Amino acid sequence: MKHVIFDCDGTLVDTSGPRYKLFPGIRDFLEAHARECAFYVWTARDRSSTLRILKELDIAAFFDGVSTPDDAPPKPNTQGLYDLVGNSPRNLVCVIGDSRNDMLGAKAFGVLAIGATWNPEVRPTHLTEAGADFIVSHPSECSTLIRPKPKAE
Repeated sequence: MKHVIFDCDGTLVDTSGPRYKLFPGIRDFLEAHARECAFYVWTARDRSSTLRILKELDIAAFFDGVSTPDDAPPKPNTQGLYDLVGNSPRNLVCVIGDSRNDMLGAKAFGVLAIGATWNPEVRPTHLTEAGADFIVSHPSECSTLIRPKPKAE
């Protein structure tokens, strides 16, 4: 994959407690793939608080773009995805998210939909019913899904 699009709340950021924090493994994933992928955020959260959270958690520099309902119609409408990656070949784009709307939007946009279940509140069946191509329980599992497969000889 060349373009990896994350949901914010429940995927990148654990918003369940009084202080927001990254889910375990997120920073490692971003650091491991920063040279080979462009990262984006597609969220239902407003732009101002999204940018503030990314900055406070010291991950804003990893992202090449952010799409919020302040910028485009809300998920699962695909306009936000288009605004982020334009006409990039769809086989080079994936969405990693924890909600039904993340999966529905990814499938409507024609890209790989990766259902993230490291948030304990997520029900994997809701993601598969909404079209998730893969269900993962830790960010490290996404690594094999976004790397190009070696060509058979």
